[in-house]
Amino acid sequence: MVIPVDREGRVIDSSMGRKTNEMDEPNTRKGGGRDDKETPKIIVDVRDLRSTLPSLIHKKGMEIIPLTLEVGDYILTPDTCVERKSVSDLIGSLNSGRLYSQATAMTRHYKKPVLLIEFSESKSFSLQSPSAMHSEISSQSVSSKLVLLTLHFPKLRIIWSQSPYATAEIFEALKSGQPEPDPSIAISVGAESLNDVQGLIYSPIGQDMLLKMPGINSKNFKTLMDKVKNLQDLIRFSEQELERLLGNDSNAHLLWTFLHSDLESQIATKTFNKKN
Repeated sequence: MVIPVDREGRVIDSSMGRKTNEMDEPNTRKGGGRDDKETPKIIVDVRDLRSTLPSLIHKKGMEIIPLTLEVGDYILTPDTCVERKSVSDLIGSLNSGRLYSQATAMTRHYKKPVLLIEFSESKSFSLQSPSAMHSEISSQSVSSKLVLLTLHFPKLRIIWSQSPYATAEIFEALKSGQPEPDPSIAISVGAESLNDVQGLIYSPIGQDMLLKMPGINSKNFKTLMDKVKNLQDLIRFSEQELERLLGNDSNAHLLWTFLHSDLESQIATKTFNKKN
């Protein structure tokens, strides 16, 4: 089953494609033997051309436009971007934090970002065995990480596909009645992501930890992560060196004080401030 990105709360079968009727059939009684309806187009990242999916899409009568994409693997409409993952790719990108970065880029540039998880026909249509499922969230659980991903990115839609053949049918259904994607816009989105989303190459856990420290904000954390290898390296910096990195003496003072003051005195200060 798949949740359409344009109609939340309703489902369509994954085998559902665009219905064929007399209006869709080529009319050989007209001159030329073909109708004037525009061929549906899908923009595909050139790195995904090695898979079988592009050829299956082409067999369904859709035109493939290969481009080097920085955001997403497939662009179905001007608003719909799809990141396609096999189960092994999904687990690897969840563990490395790459999927977090990809979801950030998709939600930033597209109204309907989609994560498509594609299974193999020769394997069970199940992400985890029932024995591996836990009632509580676990940092080691794939399903738990997916739940956290959807909580962090409410716009992100997840589609489950049994095989590349089912994926081709899903793409056909999602494109039905929708406007065609513009290759020039897809290229510009990729170019912008190289300049504007450089922070996505960093570990999301490291980013979150730094951004919780006093004196560090969204404007200076990238510079800090470029210059500092780890937390131990950060502690070695003097207040003057932090000022040069952060570009602000007050932020540098806040960070240096946080890193070097005694933990008990920090707790006592916070408790005193709350009481007053």
